[in-house]
Amino acid sequence: MPKPALAPDARARVASSVYLHLDELRPNPRNPRAHGDEVKRLARTILRTTWGAPIIAQASTRRIIGGHGRLEAARLILAGMEVDGIMRGGADHRFDRDAPEPGMVPVRLVDVSDAEADAMTLADNARALQGQDDAAAVVAMATAAFERGAPTMEDIGLGAADLDALVKAAGDAVLAGASAPTTGTAVDNATEWEGMPDFEQKDKTSHRSITVHFANDEDVAAFGKAVGTSSFSNNSMWYPPRSGVDPERETGRFTDRVYVDA
Repeated sequence: MPKPALAPDARARVASSVYLHLDELRPNPRNPRAHGDEVKRLARTILRTTWGAPIIAQASTRRIIGGHGRLEAARLILAGMEVDGIMRGGADHRFDRDAPEPGMVPVRLVDVSDAEADAMTLADNARALQGQDDAAAVVAMATAAFERGAPTMEDIGLGAADLDALVKAAGDAVLAGASAPTTGTAVDNATEWEGMPDFEQKDKTSHRSITVHFANDEDVAAFGKAVGTSSFSNNSMWYPPRSGVDPERETGRFTDRVYVDA
């Protein structure tokens, strides 16, 4: 069955994706979101991973609706910057492997009025339109994919200390919900924790971590022989290898840790 034809107005407003050079995009001078040092962290994250969502821009003016921070980060990348001790980016950098030329980014052009464009920018940053993160789910995702204290996680605000704080906050919320008084009497936290054993969270973060890429299994085997091991737990290891130590627990992961009411 053929698809129904779009009404003329709907057809005109359908968004299209194109590649545009950074110089073709115009920041909105009324953009309410101010950017600072976090742009450098965003640029490092893009270089460690890849370019994600396209920038959203008004079709008639090329004025940015969503993605001002990514535009600034892209400019830093084109200027060249140090990431994990290595110079990355530069004028010949391609943000997308399919981009026709260096310096071009994917852009979603939408045919909207100036007022509608401003409304979309406000909506993009509006807290009332955003959901709420589940602390346990954030910790589980971060620790399942990255080592504790990994540079990428540090840059996006999910470093070791941040994850510890999330775990504590989630645990406190569970304990507060389980022990909340039904009579309306205030809880004395000092009294509630009397007799509980002392607990000290040792710092299990590494001094430094690096990412190593391999083209094939033979290279992996050669690397393992060079560093004296043939087993990499969860794609990570300690050097020199620690005899008799579970690498996952030693690096401070806590995806398998839960709060229990004993």
